[in-house]
Amino acid sequence: MFRLEARALSFDVGDVRILHPLSLCFRSGELVALLGPSGSGKSTLLTSLIGFRRAKGRVFAFGQDLYRDFEALKIRIGFVPQDDILHPSLTVERTLRYAAALRLPADMPEPYREATVRQVIEEVELGERKNVRVARLSGGQRKRVSLAVELLARPPMLFMDEPTSGLDPALEEKTMSLFRTLTTPDRLTVVTTHVMASLDFVDLAVFIAKGRLVYVGPPTQAADYFGVPDLPSIYRLLSKEDPRSLEQNFERSPLHRSYVADRLAGLDQDPPKAVASSPSSPREEPQASGSASSEAKAKALTPEEELARLKELRRARG
Repeated sequence: MFRLEARALSFDVGDVRILHPLSLCFRSGELVALLGPSGSGKSTLLTSLIGFRRAKGRVFAFGQDLYRDFEALKIRIGFVPQDDILHPSLTVERTLRYAAALRLPADMPEPYREATVRQVIEEVELGERKNVRVARLSGGQRKRVSLAVELLARPPMLFMDEPTSGLDPALEEKTMSLFRTLTTPDRLTVVTTHVMASLDFVDLAVFIAKGRLVYVGPPTQAADYFGVPDLPSIYRLLSKEDPRSLEQNFERSPLHRSYVADRLAGLDQDPPKAVASSPSSPREEPQASGSASSEAKAKALTPEEELARLKELRRARG
């Protein structure tokens, strides 16, 4: 198990404070959703957590200072931005072959590189579209190609900025289910989103209001915590309540102690627990690992073995 820790993270643009000082701790095996109204600071927080923006405060990943050691750690971070950066005239398979040539080690044998390309195409469920040009794909399919590009290097930390934006409800649910599948015990996945309908797939919901941290915890507890009837009502509450007051309330809550303070103090030793999900979408229970050093010594699977494991999981999910 590894952790991503943010301590007293804040971000200013000139005299305007975009992020007020906040602290967080996420663990491998967790799917985390960053939520909040437009302009709340979700994307700023996301990019600050991975060093693409240098905020005030400190970020630690894999036990290292991320900002100080960014050049060494960046290969372990996958990032899918809001806007797809893909060549429209290339097919899906050709796009990934070019990306593999740039991202994978130059001395990697060609059969292994080709197997990696085939594997990520299957992982993002684009096998039937692999010979289609990017320009002819739907918005959701293009997003999955961008995701596949990041998956080539097998990053243990995967971050996505508004990956479900513009998708219809069915595709949004399918996409969140895909993220659940990709979040293995040795990977942390963090997404920003406005959508509340598919939070059953998520381990932790993090709500931001005008740059202030106002909730961290299971999505199933969020509505009760805020005293509203359902998850969509939280947005209405955040738009009219004083964010400073909400922040102070959260800092005094048992949820803050359990999901922020205890984690940062190293007092939580249990692996992430499964969240409630729809009967048609069961998920694997992350397994606890002995330590970061023992995890690093674990045998790496070949692309064929990884693909076989993915297919077994999908068969189990029906």
